[in-house]
Amino acid sequence: MVDSIPVSAPPAANPSKTSALALTLLSSVSKPMSLFALLEAAADEGLEFVTSPKVGLFRKGRVVKGKPSRALCEEGQAVKEGQVVCYLEQLGTQQPVEATLSGEVVKILWDDGAPVGYADPLIAIRPSFVGIKTLN
Repeated sequence: MVDSIPVSAPPAANPSKTSALALTLLSSVSKPMSLFALLEAAADEGLEFVTSPKVGLFRKGRVVKGKPSRALCEEGQAVKEGQVVCYLEQLGTQQPVEATLSGEVVKILWDDGAPVGYADPLIAIRPSFVGIKTLN
């Protein structure tokens, strides 16, 4: 059975800001609720996710000798396709996770050190499309 959340009509979209609906849904997520509900809400807002390539611990930055380094990406930051945005730690090794598209980081969905599963959404990104200008 797939859980779904009732969604009322979304507020008027503002292309320069993330809508209140998406932020409300994403901010209430410490461990993603229903994957289907999260993907459904994100699709309405045009958000894409960087997903986990394997099972492990989510790391915002590299951990060296038990000391974490600075976060590789933060909310509101622009990222490019192929840029390393986080790491997954498994059995003492750390695998870099790369952004699959260019855009703006809207929400980091996991706390540092939280266990994640295969294909779990890690970071929500609003895609940027080169060459398309918004009309004011």
